[in-house]
Amino acid sequence: MIRASSDVPARPDAPPGAVRRARRWLPTVLVTLVISVTVLGGFVVAETLPAPEVRPVAIADVLRVRPLPGWEVVRREQATVPLASEGDISGEFAQLTRGSGALDLLALPGVGGDALELADLYATAVLTSQLERLSVSSLVDRITLPTGTEAVRFGYIGSQPQTGAALEGSVTAIVAPSGNGAVFDGWAPQGQLELISEELVAMIARAEVV
Repeated sequence: MIRASSDVPARPDAPPGAVRRARRWLPTVLVTLVISVTVLGGFVVAETLPAPEVRPVAIADVLRVRPLPGWEVVRREQATVPLASEGDISGEFAQLTRGSGALDLLALPGVGGDALELADLYATAVLTSQLERLSVSSLVDRITLPTGTEAVRFGYIGSQPQTGAALEGSVTAIVAPSGNGAVFDGWAPQGQLELISEELVAMIARAEVV
């Protein structure tokens, strides 16, 4: 969510004819000293303030994500994903947002398979049902997260059915040794994904899939 900073309102002029009391001006050296102490003191206080604590988000006892400051959970719900063969698999969905960007999180307990299979499942069962004019990258990057977990990542572009607005996204899929899977889908209006890409990568790198 974008938080607009509020401007300090200007003080109104004194009404016509108002009499101002005579001011006693401090010596210039003393004024300079007071200003210096005030400003420097402000910097000291600012540096000692603790960073805002952001609580981790746990999803389906499978995925744990630590949102960066400014990112907020706006949706949480149960999810069902149809399987390629037959039936479906249940999981939990959550969405983090900051400004016009979003990070969709999907936790699928016991999905099994590997990260590439999960990425293909997400592209065919989820993205194709949510976006029009979908184009998925034919190149898939295999990556290793700082936790040592293997993952795959691919990009896509598409448009929202309701508005026709163009979107671009980056999907990261992980399957833990336990067989539990997680999908991270970071997206934004086309041309704006790069503005949040570093934050998306940082949150995914710190995530835990058990």
